[in-house]
Amino acid sequence: MLTTRQDGMTEPIALRLRNASDSVLAYPAFLAGYRTVDEAMQDGFISSYLHTFLTTTTKSLTAPAAVDLEISIDQLLNQYTRSAESDPLSALCADGASKLTDFVIPTLLDRLEQGKDVSSLAFLIAAYGHYLQAGVDTNGAEYTVYEPFLTDRDWVNIHDSDVLALLDCSPFAGTRLRSFPRFVASYKSFRNQIACYGLVFSLKQTLCAFWEEEADVQREAVA
Repeated sequence: MLTTRQDGMTEPIALRLRNASDSVLAYPAFLAGYRTVDEAMQDGFISSYLHTFLTTTTKSLTAPAAVDLEISIDQLLNQYTRSAESDPLSALCADGASKLTDFVIPTLLDRLEQGKDVSSLAFLIAAYGHYLQAGVDTNGAEYTVYEPFLTDRDWVNIHDSDVLALLDCSPFAGTRLRSFPRFVASYKSFRNQIACYGLVFSLKQTLCAFWEEEADVQREAVA
């Protein structure tokens, strides 16, 4: 797990970006069959998704005027690609319930309240749900999930045939995610895509959605 504070960033922003990036890298990469950070970062789709997620996150943060968030994102990505050690993805996957609640869900709720696109975030929650439920990755390799704070009732929801039951688990209690139709539709679609067509297909879909949103923003800025 990354521990170095980003130069020029306030500590809350650095902490939120660092921990969010751990989670966003972990579940898609692990499900795709990778087991270490350096392996995952060599995959163009995985690294592009990580950059996409960080870009989305920074748009929901308030940073000091002197901070160049794009540079900060590059600094963070460099820690993954240039690290002398290769962290196991299983360590980044561990206790996702706590990590997502603290570092991802706040950004998701911010963007939902702002009416902004949440495709990349819905994909992450979908990947996490599939990771908890499936027990095998894209290559058929089995794995063990470590989630110390999930209850027996949570596991019943996780294995429910209705993928929306994940949103009733204790980590998401009080988030009201079910009350946002756009998120529910996107999350459910990604869960079904991952189950039917695999992780990579769904990852390409969320990247396309993000790039389309960015193109619309650029066109509006020029108009």
